[in-house]
Amino acid sequence: MRTFNAYLKKEVLEAIRTNKYLILFVGTIFWALLDPLLLKMLPLLVKNSLPVDMSQLLPVFTKDSAFGNFMGDFFQIGTLFFAFTLMGMLSNEITFKRLVLPYTAGAGPVGIVVAKYFHYGTAFSLFIFLSFLTNYFYTDQLFDGGILSIGIVMKSALLYMLYYCVLLAILLFLSSLFRKSLVAGIIIIAFGYTMSIFNQFPDVRRYLPNYLLFKAADIGNVFDGTLLPATIISLAIIIIMIFLTIRRMKKIDIA
Repeated sequence: MRTFNAYLKKEVLEAIRTNKYLILFVGTIFWALLDPLLLKMLPLLVKNSLPVDMSQLLPVFTKDSAFGNFMGDFFQIGTLFFAFTLMGMLSNEITFKRLVLPYTAGAGPVGIVVAKYFHYGTAFSLFIFLSFLTNYFYTDQLFDGGILSIGIVMKSALLYMLYYCVLLAILLFLSSLFRKSLVAGIIIIAFGYTMSIFNQFPDVRRYLPNYLLFKAADIGNVFDGTLLPATIISLAIIIIMIFLTIRRMKKIDIA
């Protein structure tokens, strides 16, 4: 517990010093503000940039479609910010010999790994929550129609939180395997993007973490019984990845 508390404080101070909170803020909440504004201005931009007025051919965005568009952009852009900001969670500690002093002082790998996961899992989940809430506020003000409500938005946000907690657990393990953090970042980005391919296969997708995002976009039916397999498997992946990371850190050469 002492290792957990000490490393949790260290992670918070380091995240502030290296501007990681600011980077994650830009990658999440900034787009929550920008996305609905761009959609609202799209007809005007098209009308002013083309010789023929084609704004009438554009789809009419409702609250539902605008929020769905935001979630798609959040996944595509947020995953990049997430991976490249957090890819060095453990690899930097290992590469730059930062674990020598904590280990010699009696710190254990369990406390270190759990503290890092808890810190960044909580931080990124908070940014997701604020991002979805911010986007809902602006979407509700700028668009009409649809069934979007604060309850639906919060349900979708919870599914996004769980999904990125899965990615975080995998990224944490990858960061303990590779001394070059960029390798872990690229792998987790490729994993996140390629998983969406399985959305085309109904019998397969419901067992994968990516199904959480699929259901988050199902505005009228976010929570239902089909979420149970993906939720259980996602939680199992988190536990397994953290266990494997701790096991890996026990064997790592810190000198």
